[in-house]
Amino acid sequence: MIIRGLGLSVFLFSAMISVAQDHSHDHRHEHAHQIFEIGFSNGAVYNVFEKEVAYAAHIHGVLFIGENRRYGFGLGYERIFDEHQHNAINIIFHYRPGNHLVLNLAPGIVWLSSQNKPVKPAMHIEGLYEFDFGRFHLGPILGIGFNPEDFHASLGVHLALGF
Repeated sequence: MIIRGLGLSVFLFSAMISVAQDHSHDHRHEHAHQIFEIGFSNGAVYNVFEKEVAYAAHIHGVLFIGENRRYGFGLGYERIFDEHQHNAINIIFHYRPGNHLVLNLAPGIVWLSSQNKPVKPAMHIEGLYEFDFGRFHLGPILGIGFNPEDFHASLGVHLALGF
């Protein structure tokens, strides 16, 4: 059931990208004027080892650099609302290879509020496709996260405001 749901989500994600590529308006100039973004993502997370689905929320801030704002870096915080109360803080390395596609590499640390174990190193990798509405960015996000004791995949919606 979960595999079918993830398969359907990946299909819908791909379809949205295909449809959006027909949109001919060039949004690069909009991002070129924005130097900072505050974003929020939420969605479903599937923990591979525990074979369970949970709700996750993520908030981040990214400072864009370069003339056309294709690169950026920032900080993010993720919370998975499961029995372990998974928390992660990450440094985000942001790359925009095209007008709408965004790739984030986010090394950081993770800890479980339900346990007194120390923090562990973690990594998050995300791909998202943004539809731009002026300073607002909205679109699907697909990500994976892993640490020495966990591997999870997520699918959700990203909403951000650029300044």
